[in-house]
Amino acid sequence: MSEPRVDPDTLTLLITELLPPDGSHVRQTLLDAIETRFPRDPEARVNVQLSELGPGRTASWHVHNGIVYFVLLRGIVTLQYEGRSEHFSAGDVYTEPIGVVHRAFNPHPDLSASLVGFWVTASDRPHITEVGEPPWAPADEAHPSLG
Repeated sequence: MSEPRVDPDTLTLLITELLPPDGSHVRQTLLDAIETRFPRDPEARVNVQLSELGPGRTASWHVHNGIVYFVLLRGIVTLQYEGRSEHFSAGDVYTEPIGVVHRAFNPHPDLSASLVGFWVTASDRPHITEVGEPPWAPADEAHPSLG
């Protein structure tokens, strides 16, 4: 499986020109995993959304009430948890934990981060619950893409 291509100047996942010469169709797998966290309810709500996080900005503190996957199309993102951080760059696919307080931070000084999110939650619950500022400070770890 080939790695996704990213434009190094704009940190944007290239989603065109994937076809080989004389090709009519191609699929590029970004994630293939066994998932055990899907709701066991007879019904689940599915949500697909585009997100953009401005340079140097953070999302609100929140928890997820179901599974969520993100595809980072452009930029870089750091997820901030109590005592640890996770870093992602364009082309990465990642999941965020259910029921754990966290937020996303875009540490890039100039580029917005653009994402597609895929959410699956039990039909009687909201996908996300915003929470107040936690009593702990997020881990202060530099994103590896910023040196």
